Amino acid sequence: MNDRLKSLYQRVILAKAKDERFVGELQDHTHSIKAYNPLCGDKYELQMIVEEGLVKSLKYRGSGCSISKASTAVLCENLNGKNQEEVLLEIQRFLELVDSDSDLEPDQITSDETLLAFAAAREFPERKSCADLSWKEVQKQFNQLFPNHSKE
Repeated sequence: MNDRLKSLYQRVILAKAKDERFVGELQDHTHSIKAYNPLCGDKYELQMIVEEGLVKSLKYRGSGCSISKASTAVLCENLNGKNQEEVLLEIQRFLELVDSDSDLEPDQITSDETLLAFAAAREFPERKSCADLSWKEVQKQFNQLFPNHSKE
């Protein structure tokens, strides 16, 4: 991992893990998604308001390591205001970014420095499940809600 990605990882993960903007409960949510990793204990409930295929709002509650918490906060930030097709593309891009088997270099996938910080998970396979936990669960939910857009 190059020095730039190491620096991003340290700076962004710690900052996003403390970001409370998307922590809480949506009383009028339309969807609730549970994300749980029994190997490490990371556990989240993501609540979304989805209307006419558009993500209007997201919040999460739960606990986990800094990587899973930061990743869940970034998921909420990045999916807010997107339609189902954009949601699935954003998730696919993130999953590619953290996948050590990807044929693409992180800089080929995105120029977004917040997202690039999570490319460090490629170097630590045991942390990949922390980084992609919430993203995979939202992907499953959206593939069920909108099967015509399924990329799996």
